Amino acid sequence: MKILISWLAYQHDFIRDKTTGAVKGIDPDGTNYSMHRYFYNYDKHIILCSNKGDATGAEMLIASIANDYHGHVIDYVPMDISDPIDLSEIKPKVEAKLMEISDNDIDIFVSPGTPAMYLAWYICHTTLGLKTRMIQTRPARFSKTKKPELLTIEVEKSNIPVTSVIKEQRLDYTIKEDEPDYILTSSIKGIYQKAEMLAQTDKVSVFIHGETGTGKEHLARYIHEHSIRKNKPYVTVNCSAFHDQLLESRLFGYRKGAFTGADKDTPGLFEIADGGTIFLDEIGDISPYMQQSLLRVLQEKEIQPIGGRSKKVNVRVISATNQNLTSLCKEGKFRWDLYYRLVVVELELPDLITRGVKEIEEMINYFLRVKKKELKKLAILKLSPEVKQFLVNYTWPGNVREMENLIETLYVLSDNEVSLADLPARFKDTFGEKSLKWEDAEKAHIEKVLKLKKGNQRQAWLALGYGSINTLRKKITEYDIHVPED
Repeated sequence: MKILISWLAYQHDFIRDKTTGAVKGIDPDGTNYSMHRYFYNYDKHIILCSNKGDATGAEMLIASIANDYHGHVIDYVPMDISDPIDLSEIKPKVEAKLMEISDNDIDIFVSPGTPAMYLAWYICHTTLGLKTRMIQTRPARFSKTKKPELLTIEVEKSNIPVTSVIKEQRLDYTIKEDEPDYILTSSIKGIYQKAEMLAQTDKVSVFIHGETGTGKEHLARYIHEHSIRKNKPYVTVNCSAFHDQLLESRLFGYRKGAFTGADKDTPGLFEIADGGTIFLDEIGDISPYMQQSLLRVLQEKEIQPIGGRSKKVNVRVISATNQNLTSLCKEGKFRWDLYYRLVVVELELPDLITRGVKEIEEMINYFLRVKKKELKKLAILKLSPEVKQFLVNYTWPGNVREMENLIETLYVLSDNEVSLADLPARFKDTFGEKSLKWEDAEKAHIEKVLKLKKGNQRQAWLALGYGSINTLRKKITEYDIHVPED
């Protein structure tokens, strides 16, 4: 099928009252009408309306063309564009519409619309790889032949993705804010740049992998807030927190009387998120039954409330886990078909310890500033050199969340400079276990062996493998180790 697609020309498709601007009729020399009058050779013309208010004008135009040119098939599609010059809103919606008709030969009529709409057409034409052609018309008054002309726009495609360049420039501005709500250190800045670009491609499911506390939920929300769904609901659920029946009712809802206690119709999270985004955290923990149920939602784009009928939903799914889904699939614990539905694009957040000393120091300073403001403290909390050294060498098993919680705790419990004694007990009890310094690890191991040998230094020396018992005794003195009584 050969399809023509264009925007409704709000100014040029109609004859308007010069005083009020009200539509008086269809302009026979208007942009879309002229296409049907002189050049139409298509199976269908899809006219996109930027907002619902254009529907009346679109219906008038379609009726006029249908009356004058029998057999010309025209559909109009409301696109719900709130800002006709916002490329970040227009481009994903245009892209989604083109993907719906991607099996056809498509002529993009670029003449109607704003510059942002024109740019959206250009980006989609050069990056989607569809059978598209960009065309425009030249009115008779500007033609050398004094007749309307149909022109094709030849585009030399670049190896550099146009969308990527545009979004990277926008993201730079975001990163350079004085005090952002989240610190983008160098090791994750690139991840957020990719997330910004993914946000603009609405049909792509995103999977986020990362250990607990690395910021998976924040990244998911970032994608939502930079997508065309940003003004629609964002819903998050921790899949590991519910058993099958409860998770099913939470995700898909239920109808009154479906089970004991179901005293009213209750929408599920997918229904609540309709038009927006749902974030499924710890997706690796769901059972085979729920995997099958979720697969159906992703395949059919519909949910079935417990005790109710199926209904269509339009939801973008972002999922995350700290598990290795590929390994779970190989072990038969996770469905490959669901894996491929969820993991269209994968983003991986690194552990805090792998980001390096410089970034750890940067993040500590960031949270010191942020928590000062949040807790309304008069001055930034001071950390002693020993505390700074310890925090830099600490392995941060709880990642960013653990660091944020620690800094908040220190603000609450300390008024002056923080010393090692001010750290919570769980840190002090695991200096050797959690520190990267050899001395801390050695001290912790000696203490462990002495405890196992009930304070017997000779047995501890033999177990440790030191050259002589004097080496052990020197270490005990050097590290100020308490020796349990034999």
